[in-house]
Amino acid sequence: MEAETKIVSKVLVHEFESTSLTLLKDVCTENSLIGLRVGSGDKLVGIRDVSDEFHEVLASNLDLGAVFLTEAVDHNGISGLDLCERINKSRPELPIFLRRTKSTPLPENVENAIAGCYENNNIQQLNDLINEYLYSMYYPLDLAKGFQDIAVQVFESLIPDVVVRTEHPYLVKDQLIYGELFSLIPLESDWCRGYMMLQTTENEILDLIRSGGTSIHSARPCRDEINSVLSEATNLIWGKARSCFFSNEVCLDSNRVYVPIMVNHSQKHMSFGSTEPQLCFKFKLHDPQRRFADMLVYLRLVFNLTWSPEKFAENDHIVEYFVEGGELEVF
Repeated sequence: MEAETKIVSKVLVHEFESTSLTLLKDVCTENSLIGLRVGSGDKLVGIRDVSDEFHEVLASNLDLGAVFLTEAVDHNGISGLDLCERINKSRPELPIFLRRTKSTPLPENVENAIAGCYENNNIQQLNDLINEYLYSMYYPLDLAKGFQDIAVQVFESLIPDVVVRTEHPYLVKDQLIYGELFSLIPLESDWCRGYMMLQTTENEILDLIRSGGTSIHSARPCRDEINSVLSEATNLIWGKARSCFFSNEVCLDSNRVYVPIMVNHSQKHMSFGSTEPQLCFKFKLHDPQRRFADMLVYLRLVFNLTWSPEKFAENDHIVEYFVEGGELEVF
């Protein structure tokens, strides 16, 4: 990740008017958003499919930060007013930003479903909503870069000759779980409290073990062997990150707050009791020797208990880390 890399966020867009799309593209560029559309351009799908495919996307494991809707009716007779309540019911953690085209009051069910409204002639309204709901938490780029680099180093050390491909770190508002397996380990410091989570699928780890890509040699890996692969990766990333970024001086206050973590397996949903955006990393583990198919691993940082980034400092541990990694040079 280069020094100029920004933390991005993916947003789902239901918009079709050319002027509005141009404004939205500018807003997305300005705010480091990646806009995704369903049934875009001249290949508009049928009236039934626009709504159905839109919700199929929402039902998938696509990490999102927000949804942009328009009150205007598109060529298939569908308005954002028709979509917002269903979206809110299926993905209540996602903020919905609605572009208004009329001055009439919104129905109560729509008001309750959306995060806010904006108009083309006052685009600052949308920028304010984005800052409030998507970028309300500031994540230092050095923290994001450090975690990404550490994870790459760990994967490369665990799987010989693997090529680790990364994307920009990004913020998500949804609380979806990727795959069947995830590990969870606390992150605690004098400036934060939360969790680090790794997610992947059981089949991907099975293929990895069977290929001989790990230290485990088994044609029929058992549950403990499968879990140990993810556990080892989690411990190594956590250990390196802890020594680099997290102080051991944690105040053990008897009045510390704890929040239950809720998991709904049927909906692949995990709640940490917080609506703040989570910092997410996606890693694709590629084997040039084709011993195993490309493997996806997601890493999330969830600071749901304490978050004071202003106390995050360029201490000696962090400087040493970047010097050792060749990012900084002492002269």
